[in-house]
Amino acid sequence: WVSLTFAAVFILLRIIYRLVFGSFSWQAIGQAASLAVPFALVIVVCGFLSALVDVRKLLPAMSALRYGRSIGTALAIALSSYPTLIHQVKLLGTARNLRGIRSRTAFLVPLLEHTIERAVALAAAMDLRGFGAGKPASVKDSTSIELDHFTLRYGNKTVLNDVTLTIPAGEITVLTGQTGSGKTAVLESIAGLSQHFHNGLVDGKLTIGEVDRNLTPPRLTAGLIGYVGQDVRLSFAAATAREELEFGLRVSGHTTAEASNRAEELIAQFSLEAYADQPIEILSAGEATRVAIAAALALHPRILLLDEPLADLDRDARAELVALLAELQKLEQLTIVMAEHHTSELERLTPQWLSVSSGEVCSGQWGSDVDTLPARSLPVVGSDEIFQVSNFSVVQGSRELVQDVSLSLHVGEVLAITGANGVGKSSLLHALAAKAPSQSICRLVPENVSSLFITETLEEELSRADSLADHKHSGLTAMTFWSILATEESPELLSVHPRDLSAGTQVALAIALQLAWKPQVVLIDEPTRGLDALARTAMAEVLRCVAETGTAVLYASHDEAFVADLGCRVLAIREGALVPDEVTA
Repeated sequence: WVSLTFAAVFILLRIIYRLVFGSFSWQAIGQAASLAVPFALVIVVCGFLSALVDVRKLLPAMSALRYGRSIGTALAIALSSYPTLIHQVKLLGTARNLRGIRSRTAFLVPLLEHTIERAVALAAAMDLRGFGAGKPASVKDSTSIELDHFTLRYGNKTVLNDVTLTIPAGEITVLTGQTGSGKTAVLESIAGLSQHFHNGLVDGKLTIGEVDRNLTPPRLTAGLIGYVGQDVRLSFAAATAREELEFGLRVSGHTTAEASNRAEELIAQFSLEAYADQPIEILSAGEATRVAIAAALALHPRILLLDEPLADLDRDARAELVALLAELQKLEQLTIVMAEHHTSELERLTPQWLSVSSGEVCSGQWGSDVDTLPARSLPVVGSDEIFQVSNFSVVQGSRELVQDVSLSLHVGEVLAITGANGVGKSSLLHALAAKAPSQSICRLVPENVSSLFITETLEEELSRADSLADHKHSGLTAMTFWSILATEESPELLSVHPRDLSAGTQVALAIALQLAWKPQVVLIDEPTRGLDALARTAMAEVLRCVAETGTAVLYASHDEAFVADLGCRVLAIREGALVPDEVTA
């Protein structure tokens, strides 16, 4: 039915084009329609075939064909485009309401940008998994990573500046640094994405063993490097977690039985049994991260690159992953390079610490002398109740996530919601936002913060927020934003597209946008996600300042240390119930 709709629209657009740029006559209309019919039939036939056969399962087989890489990648993107569009329409419809924007056309450009972003990420992910690779690059025993006066630029912006370092084979290396300092750029350069997918301009050398990374595309090192980026959902090529685990194996030539057996091993190793066969788009952020890491290890790579792997995991899941990384490094001599802000859990790995600052890399751990939180205490909570709900449940599909929810918020109160991955924290926040009498009372900062952005630059986004909230030229949103980042205003950053900002900077921007409305209650999903220690300190101060103005703050978080040190009231979701909890750092 989707293909029939697209075919009809295609014919209609062809006729309109002919009428606008040609002569008006029934003969001209008939001619335009007849010329469009063959293309429309191709669309309908493809739609009919995809309704009968899950084409995504055929993609691994196409990898071995002569032109399979180009056709298969295009087909995978085409198959994902419609679901991506539908998903983004829903997300952006919600975002339009959250931002208080009446115009439906304001999100047309972001809709297309999100779809293109998904297409590029999917193509890159397939390349990283070896889709359509010819002869893989040969590597000798040594898989040390060498950067020799390596410089990376995007246009006029220098992201990495004359970096020289050695990442030893068989060791764990952790990149630390302030939000937006260039940690992700280091990982993407090692993976080959900066040079071969993001149009980066490079000088100097980057070698892995004897492989020249600047000349070798990611698909030729798929069996050598496993890569997990920040937004893992963009890179999933399959429909379920199990099929995602099998994808790279099938592409690399493993039989169906071999791929199935390896997938079972990974499912058990990463405790994915509960959701291995669920649609991958309904997984929580933490569950999706676990699937992505498992998929990156499917081919037994010798190098594993991880971009903030702990950000979306709860305390138990973080401990399990750190223990697993220690085991992999010890038993398989796996070289692990990761960028991470939550470094306390990684101390037990005794890694090599590297500090990234303004695109320069040196030895040592960044921010080790930064106090995690200021000593300032929370304001006194007022007696007036400004938000109250009782006896309602949170449902996802046919599954009841949380039952009999009852809570109230008072003037200036800060309340944290904790719980394991997938228990329904995000769903609860959305349900509470929907329960609010009006958006002037309650504002939500969702997990997918990039859906809130509608302009082309950070400066425009901050200014637009002031205009929407009816205080033009006040600069209030900008002041809030720079306060959260604990940094001075950067003219260079103001010209960056909001979705090109680092993950932590995007979170800070989204919170500033919603606080521009001066709501009575602000709901925030994972406020410290992607933030470095200094920015988390600033975030705590922002929450205190927001509470001092009388606005109640309700946030969901995996960051137990942040919650404990903030000293606010805490509720936890356990076994489908919202109960009081005590959190310790």
